[in-house]
Amino acid sequence: MTSAGDPSNADRSPWLTPTRWIVRSPNPLGDACMAMPAVRALKRARPGLHLTIACRENLAPLWQTCDVVDAVVPFVKGLSPFAVGRVIRDHGSFDAGLLLPNSFRSALELRLGGVRRLAGFAGHQRSLLLRLAVPEIAPAAPRHDAYRYLDLVRALGLPMGGDDELLAIPPAPTPIPADPGEIHLGLCPGAEYGNAKRYPVERYAEAVALLRERRPGMTVRVSIYGSPAERGIGDELAALLGQPRVNRAGQTTIAGLVDELRTCHLVATNDTGTMHLAAALGVPTVAIFGSTDPDLTAPLGQGHRVVREKADCSPCFLRECPVDYRCMLRIEPSRVTQAIESILEAATTAPPAPHA
Repeated sequence: MTSAGDPSNADRSPWLTPTRWIVRSPNPLGDACMAMPAVRALKRARPGLHLTIACRENLAPLWQTCDVVDAVVPFVKGLSPFAVGRVIRDHGSFDAGLLLPNSFRSALELRLGGVRRLAGFAGHQRSLLLRLAVPEIAPAAPRHDAYRYLDLVRALGLPMGGDDELLAIPPAPTPIPADPGEIHLGLCPGAEYGNAKRYPVERYAEAVALLRERRPGMTVRVSIYGSPAERGIGDELAALLGQPRVNRAGQTTIAGLVDELRTCHLVATNDTGTMHLAAALGVPTVAIFGSTDPDLTAPLGQGHRVVREKADCSPCFLRECPVDYRCMLRIEPSRVTQAIESILEAATTAPPAPHA
């Protein structure tokens, strides 16, 4: 086993030669989105390598959107590590593997899949399964979780571009028109993590009503997104909104959500996996933060807006607020409307793209 604490070239030179890599994705949607810059960094360091992602099947549509991924190996949630290993072996042999999750199970899955040269964070008693065990060092100041995954690639000793380039988002799939007569606004009022991350649905409705009032010549078409467990929250919000609006919460797979988000001009959302997915697709977002910290999990890329009222007790990272939800309730709907308008104005006043 090679320790990441020794920076010698002898330890790291083996990572320059593999040509077939498999990367184990994190399981949560948001974490997988935040890991995308690290996957791009790996490919850019070795443009000729063949890059495969192993992930739970619900995340396959996400990774299929990533421009540097050559193949995706999906597996069903709940499979044993031995069964996952068989799925990996069925897709051929791999020279090296990178573990983005910090779990013993993910290392065992790839080892059982025949991947002998593994790199990942140390911990969870899995170091003996790794060729390179990277110690996690707490940063001196809060920083985005995406840097944690970039650190893992950097520990391989591979050449990497600048962080700004790696953290850049792709172009918006549905750019905002210069003089929009209609916009498609996605709303994500839920948060599976807990109520402490949820901006009240009545305030979302007030923000949309104010936007429509301020821009009477522009049709605001609203689509509400969320998990099956959030269908009721979507119904509550839909009942408060004027037409045109539709509640799509609980009615889309991740593949369907990818397709629908690509039609949105912008998204207003809590700190959710859908927020990260929209950002990964290049959709401008208004991200409303309460109990969590945007320094750690803000949407990646430029052009987004974070709306936050930092209370004396935030960020607490609790699922339920034990006090009075002050970090959320102090955010007036007009601030959300202003953030949406800021994105619209930035898009409509931007200089035209140069002709090819």
